[in-house]
Amino acid sequence: MIGRVVTERGGGAVSAPMAAAVLALFVAIGLGIDGVRAAQGLAGADAIAEEAARAAGQALDVTQLRGGRVAVDPVAAVASARSYLAQAGADGSAEIVDPQRIRVEARLTRPTILLGIIGRAEIVSTGTAEALLVADPTGGGTP
Repeated sequence: MIGRVVTERGGGAVSAPMAAAVLALFVAIGLGIDGVRAAQGLAGADAIAEEAARAAGQALDVTQLRGGRVAVDPVAAVASARSYLAQAGADGSAEIVDPQRIRVEARLTRPTILLGIIGRAEIVSTGTAEALLVADPTGGGTP
């Protein structure tokens, strides 16, 4: 008995619709992963801005305190906020809105995971926070 030789036809070709579907799937996965990273970046930038504003709020003007008023030392407050931003690995700015209010903006830049394929190499997240100094009318402490 003589064996038959079977030749395979088709050779593993990929159809155009299948290639398009796979590409669309990768884009959807990239949007999902990088979208979550963007949301995490926003939350992180907000948290860093809040903490930097709190740090700035600790830089009180001693002369004003002696007079019974609560106010920040503008130079020390801005320096404290910028120092916190730098330690947290964020860019940003701090400004004294008035003697009792400090505003801080934090910017985080993170690389994308999959969206770099389509030209989006990084995600920039911005958070803003304010600290408001409030005098304790009871003088502090516990009753």
